[in-house]
Amino acid sequence: MLNTNKKSNCILRWIGNAGWQICIDNLSILIDPDLEIGSHKLSDGLIPEAMAFDIISTADVVLVSHEHGDHFNLPTASRLVNESNCRFVLPASCINEAKEANIPPLRIITAHHHKKIDLFGEGISVTPYPAVHGHLFGSVYRHYNPADCGYLVQTASLNLFHPGDSLLLDEHFDLPKIDVLFISPTEHNTNVVQSQILIKKLNPKYIMPQHRDTYVVTDENRFWTSAYEKELYDSLDTIYKERFHILGIGDEFTI
Repeated sequence: MLNTNKKSNCILRWIGNAGWQICIDNLSILIDPDLEIGSHKLSDGLIPEAMAFDIISTADVVLVSHEHGDHFNLPTASRLVNESNCRFVLPASCINEAKEANIPPLRIITAHHHKKIDLFGEGISVTPYPAVHGHLFGSVYRHYNPADCGYLVQTASLNLFHPGDSLLLDEHFDLPKIDVLFISPTEHNTNVVQSQILIKKLNPKYIMPQHRDTYVVTDENRFWTSAYEKELYDSLDTIYKERFHILGIGDEFTI
């Protein structure tokens, strides 16, 4: 049982794209894991199988932001069903994909915006937030699903926010004090300018750029496979540059 009177031990591991493993004390939380090995990925953007097995087999909770395969990867979800006892927190927009991955209904928690979910009674909670999926030139994606989610993960001592695939929203400004901000400076998410605004507004202690350096970039997919993390870094004030951490796939970062 987590002692809520002490500071939580937290280790972050970037697992590619917008995927993370968050280890808090004795719990392992995954966000948008895509651990599939395929030709669509960069050769240096792959999690080694031994590491993938460890990530999958120890997973307690999987948070899924939306149904796109780079966030809700069905081969990875199937492995999680078969190789772990994890539960899946996912929006209603993912129910059909959950059936394809043969996720048992009893292992699914449906995410509803602003409805807090307590995990295992251990002082760790997840609150889904709205996410509005972007597209080319920062436009709103014509097929965006209003059920899609970002997630606020809270412990006794830490607040971590993952916006999912989303443009900048007014609701982001209402977040509580954020310690860790996962940011996606891509054309179809918060790009450079919106990322700057969000960082300055939330004033996080740790800034973790994501949605980058994972898939082979083409002219057709560049708007979501290629991020502007270096341009974002260069645009920030010194105080935020010191909080900006660009990880390699599989790298760990201790809070």
